This record gives sequence, structure tokens and C-alpha cells, in this order.
Amino acid sequence: MSSDSEGRHASFASAFDLPFPLLSDRDSAIAKAFGVARAGGWLPSRRVTFVIDREGVVRRVISAELDVNQHTREALAAVGTLVR
Repeated sequence: MSSDSEGRHASFASAFDLPFPLLSDRDSAIAKAFGVARAGGWLPSRRVTFVIDREGVVRRVISAELDVNQHTREALAAVGTLVR
């Protein structure tokens, strides 16, 4: 989820053939609720990945501004523990 427009998300999902929807948070309401908004939503949110289980419980929070691969590695590992 990011503050990018629905159109930009659709283009990105199409370009990378993503099998899931991308959500847009244009008003930064979700970013504010999760405490990752910057400057009241005027600047892009911090790069944070939340792994949330089926009951809506946040099971893992990954915060690494510059290392996108760290988000991927840690999120996949966290999801792997949830599906066992």
C-alpha cells in the first residue's frame, strides 16, 4: 500500500504481472493509523512492511528504509511461520 494513485498501482501490477491487488492510500489515513506517515501525510510514508495474520493481528513489522530485499526476506519468513 502506498499513496500512489490507483492508476499508477494498476500500471505497476500489470508491468510485473502481480497476482494480487495493490491498495492506494491517497489521503494517508492508513499510514497515519499505523504510525508510518511523515509530515502529516505530505511526504511519502516510511518504508515499513507489516505481516498481518488472518485474524488481523500484526505478527511482524519490518522497517528498513534502504534495503527492500530485507523486507522481502523477512516478510516471506514471517508468512512461512503463519501457514504451518
